[in-house]
Amino acid sequence: MRVRTQIAIALWIIVGTAAVVVYKALPSSVAGYQDFRPYYVGSQALRRGINPYDSDFETVFIEAGRPLGSLSAWERTEPLLDTPAWLIFFEPFTFLKPATAYWAWATFNVLCLAAALFVLISDIGPPGAEGWTVAALMLLYPPISINFWFAQSEILLLLIFVLALRALRRRHDGAAGVMLAAAALLRAYPLGMLGYLIARRNWRATGYCLATCLIGSALAVAFLGFQPIISFARLAVPISGIPGVPSGLSRHPANLNLGSFVQLVFGYRGWAFAAGLVIELLLAGLAFAITAKVEDDRYGCGFSLWIVVITLLSPVAWPQFLVCIVPLYVGTAAANHEGRLARRVLNVAGTSYLAALFMGGPLGFLSQGLARAVAGHAHASYVLPAEAAFISLVFACLAALWMTASEAVPATAGARIRPAV
Repeated sequence: MRVRTQIAIALWIIVGTAAVVVYKALPSSVAGYQDFRPYYVGSQALRRGINPYDSDFETVFIEAGRPLGSLSAWERTEPLLDTPAWLIFFEPFTFLKPATAYWAWATFNVLCLAAALFVLISDIGPPGAEGWTVAALMLLYPPISINFWFAQSEILLLLIFVLALRALRRRHDGAAGVMLAAAALLRAYPLGMLGYLIARRNWRATGYCLATCLIGSALAVAFLGFQPIISFARLAVPISGIPGVPSGLSRHPANLNLGSFVQLVFGYRGWAFAAGLVIELLLAGLAFAITAKVEDDRYGCGFSLWIVVITLLSPVAWPQFLVCIVPLYVGTAAANHEGRLARRVLNVAGTSYLAALFMGGPLGFLSQGLARAVAGHAHASYVLPAEAAFISLVFACLAALWMTASEAVPATAGARIRPAV
């Protein structure tokens, strides 16, 4: 048996063990259902004709019939930021009892994850034992376990991104535009993927994306009426300098927004917001300029670059959002397998993956070790693991920029880079 096959088998044994760990970490009662709670309550409120955006979440929770026990202090003050399209999408789960709906949602996420990895690796690669190894490493990627831990939605978003990338690679531009529009309607911040389509001068996909967004918005109005849409739109009114984001969320240590990080570094002074905005615009401009020079996005590196960029530019982005950069790691592995990746780029991408191991969650064992190492320094033990996600995302951005820039420069005919181990 080849060494690579043995490595793949060993990793899948570890995956099986990790699956048991994650399963045991999931809550056993409705009181611990994390972000599933606002999904369920908001959708149930809509189904009962209650506007979930017109009052604070505690009031909506009571009006919806207290379906999930009692609220924590954080949940009472946390605004409902999920889009109307997302709450409509989630409504079928509210026909089930909360406990049944929770496990149905978890099962749905497992199916989405399996489909995303299958499509991504079969379409981009690498093949054979290396493909199985990459799939195992992605399943061990801490943001995925965090997604299940919080019952979040990024695995579904990952599947949509993967299907859109597959459609673009096969020149099905209309279908890709529709899929990216669906992602934007459901989670809002993927609307930034229009930057990728425009940079690539893919006007057909751009047109389909914009048209689908308009049609989807019209359907949301038809289903809900104008009032919930208007109430949700009020959340986009600038609060504390960032559209739709209360200062408590924007200043949270786990927020991955690049502008918020810049403000944190400069101590939230008056000019720090402007400095953060300038840096965000520079990053978007750099990504646009590099992507515009790519003729054939063979490994989806330009597409992955824009996923990283819109995550950094999203006013609120949490560690589980890193689930969506899985295509970057798979594309990196595929390019390395074919000898088209410099070792330095592979090292940067590997550093991004390793930094994610400090993020926490059911599989974030390194974050627990870090917390013990700084025991007695409560602030440090809280902030450092939270910032590990931002460090991972920054290195992912550097790797994606480097990969995309290398694809933008025509390679010498017949030249190949020796694959790194």
